[in-house]
Amino acid sequence: MDKSLAPVMIVFKVIQQHHGNTVAYDCLRRSREALFAFNRNIAKESVMIDIVNQLGLDGEAIIQDAEHQSGQSLLNEDFRLARSLGVRGFPTIVMINEENKGAKIVGSRPLESYVEGLQQVLNTGEIKPRQQPSLSNLLSQEKLLFSKEIEVMYEIDKSGINAFVEKELAPGSYEIGDLLGEFYYTTKSS
Repeated sequence: MDKSLAPVMIVFKVIQQHHGNTVAYDCLRRSREALFAFNRNIAKESVMIDIVNQLGLDGEAIIQDAEHQSGQSLLNEDFRLARSLGVRGFPTIVMINEENKGAKIVGSRPLESYVEGLQQVLNTGEIKPRQQPSLSNLLSQEKLLFSKEIEVMYEIDKSGINAFVEKELAPGSYEIGDLLGEFYYTTKSS
């Protein structure tokens, strides 16, 4: 029987400390998918170990680190930083640059508020979005994409998703799943 596990955010902080932001955010995404899309109990040790293992890390070692006081201390550092920045409401977005100068956005705000926050933190004028990755590159990176993500990312109407996917991805390179009427795409298992 699985025992209770350190919260996912502590696992995130341990991975972030030892393996960097990219892998930590991958873990966070996989945890959300497991919980919200596939109804897996991420509070079970075996489920979190599996998620971390799928990232190419040693799930058991990461979970053990997260369960130690040092794991909680990593998370507490973020809470202290949030308090020092005056975070009191949810959602709150805090953007900080390398010089520890930042911007705080509280509550639901229009896109312009986030753009202004980025401009302030980056100390720059106009912010230009990066070029969108090809769908094959994005799927290769994310491993799983819901049709709604593709709709939003590539500004495609829901009725055009299948044609877009067939045009952008090589035949046989992906699999399609269905979850409550929402399609999702994964890289094909070898």
